Amino acid sequence: MKIKICGVPYTVVECEDKFTADATHYGQIEDIKGEILINKNMPVELKEETLCHETLHGMLDHLGFYEQSKDEHFVQALANAIYQTFEIKKGFD
Repeated sequence: MKIKICGVPYTVVECEDKFTADATHYGQIEDIKGEILINKNMPVELKEETLCHETLHGMLDHLGFYEQSKDEHFVQALANAIYQTFEIKKGFD
């Protein structure tokens, strides 16, 4: 699946949890590769919320809000609010 963040195309890739962080993660955005990695071993609703979370990282970075993008608590709170407010369905089975 493909999405655009601030006009920039990204490919959403479902994969095993192989992210670069130390702890278990649900997803990760890789700006240079133009990819959003989503842990495939999760329920659909969690994949959708994770996509919202990673998209917010991308939006904040593209808009120059680098410090806010690094604040996982801030990004997660916004992702939860957006996901719970709007119906976001992006084709996960």
